[in-house]
Amino acid sequence: MIAVSNKVNLHPPQEQLQKFVAGELSIGLSVTVSAHIEYCAACQQASAKLEQALSADWDAAATAIAESEFNSILDHIAAQPQSVAAATVDAVPRAIVVNNKSVSLPRVLAKIAAAGLAWQHLRGGISQALVKLDDHTRCAFIYMKPGSKTPAHTHSGNEVTIVLDGSFCDELGEYQAADFVMRDPSHRHQPRTVEGCLCFSVLDSPLLFTAGLQRLLNPLNRLLFLHR
Repeated sequence: MIAVSNKVNLHPPQEQLQKFVAGELSIGLSVTVSAHIEYCAACQQASAKLEQALSADWDAAATAIAESEFNSILDHIAAQPQSVAAATVDAVPRAIVVNNKSVSLPRVLAKIAAAGLAWQHLRGGISQALVKLDDHTRCAFIYMKPGSKTPAHTHSGNEVTIVLDGSFCDELGEYQAADFVMRDPSHRHQPRTVEGCLCFSVLDSPLLFTAGLQRLLNPLNRLLFLHR
């Protein structure tokens, strides 16, 4: 069961929601936005309005929900009492087990996980399970054990991460379940977690490590990214 919340802190920008509704995102990024929408009451309402505008006249969509109105929707819903709804039951298992804990997944990610995940155990208590969704992005489930942290890095392109369970933080903030976290080449950070964290991450370009011996891996990282 997935809790639909009006207390999500970080959302896709309106332009990204518009492209999602119009089918203009890569599959990897579209999957991530869809997963967030399943969690987020505000983005469910915003995307529904965009769908209505698209069905009537896509050229009018930009004015049907102006940015100020989009922000007011978020503010209004955040002020309402917390609500929880059960996800529709289907044949796909809705949970995976990580570190002996069962974690419920959004429907779109549950379908991906149902095909089987091959976990790779990396240094420092980090594990990843890569999934091939399109030719434009590198997608993975990422699990961070309690007390772990990733190597310090920046980005040669864009990274979008949705938190599925637990929490993590970096130099820019703290992130809870359902948060939609965006990073680009202007960001340098080192994600870390106290309680442990499961995420789904989408990259359109490789990471660039910025400290320690990991920097020596950057050329190999670029090569592996291109030949995944």
